[in-house]
Amino acid sequence: MTNTGVNMRGGSGAARWVAVRTLGLLALVAAALVFTVWRAPLWLDWQLTRLQLHLAGIHGHSLNLDGQKLHYMEGGTGEPVVLVHGLGASAQMNWAELMPYLVDSGHHVFAMDLLGFGESAKPAEGSYSITEQAKLVEAFLEKKHLEKVALAGESMGGWIAAMVALDQPQRIRQLILFDSAGLSFKPSVDLALFTPHTKEQVDALLAILTPHPVPVPDYVKEGFIRDAERDGWVIERALASMLTGADVLDRRFASLKMPLLIVWGKQDVLTPLSIAEAMRRAAPQSVLEVYDGCGHIAVQTCADRIAPMTVNFLGGAGPQAGNRIEIPML
Repeated sequence: MTNTGVNMRGGSGAARWVAVRTLGLLALVAAALVFTVWRAPLWLDWQLTRLQLHLAGIHGHSLNLDGQKLHYMEGGTGEPVVLVHGLGASAQMNWAELMPYLVDSGHHVFAMDLLGFGESAKPAEGSYSITEQAKLVEAFLEKKHLEKVALAGESMGGWIAAMVALDQPQRIRQLILFDSAGLSFKPSVDLALFTPHTKEQVDALLAILTPHPVPVPDYVKEGFIRDAERDGWVIERALASMLTGADVLDRRFASLKMPLLIVWGKQDVLTPLSIAEAMRRAAPQSVLEVYDGCGHIAVQTCADRIAPMTVNFLGGAGPQAGNRIEIPML
């Protein structure tokens, strides 16, 4: 009986030791998580978004293109849709909300990180011009044996997508431009905000991108600033090239003859609605959809309204060509 009592007391002590050790490990994990949220909030958000896309059947891949690493995301089966992101963004950042809708509606989705952005290479000698990036997209289509695709781009990505459609119209089944650049206009905002160096500049940038910015904690703003300090030179080089006007599409835009969907946030202050109207006039086969309550990154912040309409267009069931459609706030 004595020995049994000792064993019981020993077992109880071992159980307490295991419990204390487990609590200690959980505390360490919690501390590590808190530190990660504080020090690398954008990285953590990136990983969580990547997990959500993975669960939706959308996975990251990379390939060698002209000697450079090109990262892209791919998911789904069916008719191919290729997505081109905007300035200072990435495939995952711009298209995380739209890609699952496209996959669920029976499309084979590709979204690449342009050179200099996301997880693709950042060659020091790159010009990061619209022409250079358009050639990259064309090389990607060739590498992946994509002979006929729907091509979509957001902001700078729309400019690139339109140039690809002009250069290789036989390859582009349909074209979708989300709050796109590409026509001549004088920006009414400070473009230097795309590489913020202060928390106030981060706030100003977010106010440019959306009319209803969500309050951002200071430690998240510091993450934006660190990213700008690391990779801002790519954005600055791309902007410098765009501002030369060498790649503007004013004289060429009317040559686009494929079905064209133009999607715009009504409150976009970066690429104003007047650009969308000019595009619609130049391409009478186009449809313009204007989303009230949305800004420049409408495809991200208003995806619940934009995605179903985009899927309808891809399926040939969208509004009649030449129409302008106003989509009210929910």
